[in-house]
Amino acid sequence: MDDIISSLGVGSGINSRQVVDDLVAAERTARTTPLTTRLEALTARISALGQLRGALQGIATSLDTRVRSGALGLVPQSSNAAGASIERRGTGPLASFSSNLVVEKLASGQRVAAAPLAGPDSPVGEGTLTFSFGRRTELVGGGFSFSGGSVPGMDIVITAENNSLTGLRDAINRAAGPVTATIVNGTGGATLSLRGRDGADYAFVISAAQTPPPPPDPLVPVDPLAPPVVPAPGLSRFSYTPGDPQLAISARAGDAELQLDGVAVQRDSNVVDDLIVGTRLVLKAPTGAEGLTISAERSASALAETVSDFAGALGAMRDLIRDFRRTPQSGEGEGPLTSDITSRGMDQRIVSLINTPVEAAGGLRLRDIGVSVTREGGVQFDADRLASLTPSQQAQAEQLLRSLSGPASTTQPARLQSIAALATPATDGLERRQALLRADLAKVDVRLEAYRSVLLRQFAAMDRLVAANKAVGEQLDQQIAIWSNSDN
Repeated sequence: MDDIISSLGVGSGINSRQVVDDLVAAERTARTTPLTTRLEALTARISALGQLRGALQGIATSLDTRVRSGALGLVPQSSNAAGASIERRGTGPLASFSSNLVVEKLASGQRVAAAPLAGPDSPVGEGTLTFSFGRRTELVGGGFSFSGGSVPGMDIVITAENNSLTGLRDAINRAAGPVTATIVNGTGGATLSLRGRDGADYAFVISAAQTPPPPPDPLVPVDPLAPPVVPAPGLSRFSYTPGDPQLAISARAGDAELQLDGVAVQRDSNVVDDLIVGTRLVLKAPTGAEGLTISAERSASALAETVSDFAGALGAMRDLIRDFRRTPQSGEGEGPLTSDITSRGMDQRIVSLINTPVEAAGGLRLRDIGVSVTREGGVQFDADRLASLTPSQQAQAEQLLRSLSGPASTTQPARLQSIAALATPATDGLERRQALLRADLAKVDVRLEAYRSVLLRQFAAMDRLVAANKAVGEQLDQQIAIWSNSDN
């Protein structure tokens, strides 16, 4: 092939290589232009459908986020946050309420402290401290009795490796039980402070089992005049039992005591999640007999703002679809989805969405809460229509929005995600057609290379023929010249 290319134009004097390039380029344009045009149109349709799907999914996600955040639900409030605060949990309260709450006593945890040692590194002795949990009962005269409960106990083992006040503290905290330990460096030295979990069932006692010292070496003589060896207190200094309370107590374990609308309630924590469904109470201080008011009401302004924003988003969605489906008569050229049935179906579903009753919301429709389609095809919001709803209908309105923002479902075609999902099979089909067109374009390149090879051979043959004809002509000219000279 290189020989053919290098010989082009040698015999004819014509720029055959340029002629071949021009012929191939013309053939390429004729064959690829229709394919490229169709490919660009398909790409534009795929992109436009992707934008519609993404826009609808974005509206659904935004609406779902607002619903889940509690902005539309019942908002719990407390008239005295210093006594008790209340907040929303999960989907919030099931219904509005207003109740009187009296906080009589806060839940507390047992607190005890040991006698100070010289420092955090001071040895505490080897052995085992056993913590037992249950209820403590105060006795006349300052003593107490203890009865174990269902809370598992724990053993803290001190060996030569962790025989220090710091080692004891760390061992207690590593056990991850209902007791935490700290070291307080005070004026008298380093003090171990223990705090139990809130609640009367988390009172604790501590029994100590010290590792006995090794027996004296019989080979070492005993000096009868030496003073007797007094053993160090060891772990027994941390004993806290009814018969041996070595630690000083500063707070006793107890439950929170309160009244809700006159009903006595006890809880083992100051954070109460199971008193009113969908709320969390945080008890902070006794309130006195008058108590405080906790309530939950729906925010009409938040609901109105959400519905208004939703109506605006649907209107913008319809504008986007209309722009993609514009006809050449619009003066801006044809849109990428002018004849696309999927985008038309998505637009029809949006209109139907406004008028379709939602069973989960008691049959409520978007138009019932003020969302409607104008004669010009826009989407508007009537705030007065929403404001006229009863409290129960406002709850249904929230459920309506919750349902519309849910995941795509074949049984829930009115959901935003279900409408967005219409673009997926259409896009898949367009991408398959796109792949076929790209394959056809690749075939054109192969055929054009073959066409170029044919042209090169043909022009090379032509050049050789022209060169041969030129050689014959030159011989004839020479012979004629010879004849002419001989005649003269």
